[in-house]
Amino acid sequence: MIQTKICQADKDKLTKIADGFSMTIYQLLQALLLAIVRYFDSESIVTDEHNIMMNAFANAIFALKDSYCPLAMKDRQRQSIKKAILLIERPRKSPQVLSISKDCSGNLKESYNIETMLTDFIGSIDPESLQALCQMKADNGYFSLAQTLHELILSRKPAPADTMSEEIKQLFSDERIATGDKINEDVHYKGKKTIFEEWSAPTMRKKPVRTSLLGL
Repeated sequence: MIQTKICQADKDKLTKIADGFSMTIYQLLQALLLAIVRYFDSESIVTDEHNIMMNAFANAIFALKDSYCPLAMKDRQRQSIKKAILLIERPRKSPQVLSISKDCSGNLKESYNIETMLTDFIGSIDPESLQALCQMKADNGYFSLAQTLHELILSRKPAPADTMSEEIKQLFSDERIATGDKINEDVHYKGKKTIFEEWSAPTMRKKPVRTSLLGL
């Protein structure tokens, strides 16, 4: 946070200036700071957030190099579908993939080869990742790209101990409101109800048996 103290007269002037721009004083200060940074900023190391964003843009741009762009108006008359990946689904069944392609004579061919489908799909959106996966496949002796992806994802999966520690940490973390603007006055700790606690029925109590002596 950047804070400073000024006299009431100067604050009134800033409030009047901000009102003229339909801004709050906070928005006015942010605009002024941004203007200063844009005029006098020097180079610095890119942030992680911007690095991820730029890599995502770069991958999309490199993938479109020398290839068909669906947004280009001049290419719309020359577009043709050569291959498609279909999801075949039945009621209450997991979908299965099927590749449909055309040969040189225009005949339709079908294939269940997921290696070809993965290669075509990843190569169309991120050729650099495809190259890295193929190299990893060769180095480790994996038989397919699907196995390479499987091993890579599971190797980066957090250990059960780490997952348990995170659950315990969240269990005893303070409850806050969603926006984070204000902290709740009363601190309640998160608690998990077991199935027994939620669904157990009340215990039935036996009624006391009353006896009476007749003839006494």
